[in-house]
Amino acid sequence: MTLADQKQVAVITVKVPQALKKDMQKIDVNWSQYIRECLQNKINEQKKREAFDKLNEIRKRSKPVTNEEILSWIREGRM
Repeated sequence: MTLADQKQVAVITVKVPQALKKDMQKIDVNWSQYIRECLQNKINEQKKREAFDKLNEIRKRSKPVTNEEILSWIREGRM
């Protein structure tokens, strides 16, 4: 989803050292878009981590499943 697709946007400000700003100006990058992508990637990473943690919690509470049970479920699904 692009910024143009958003109905509402928020503005954030980031302070960087002057030397970093000068180096950024030397590189042909859309820094706003780059930072938005980085933020979205971090959020997605965190959501995956939380889902993984929840799944592990469920696994800890459930009983172990034997290979025979798994094979039985597969066979039942084929019928």
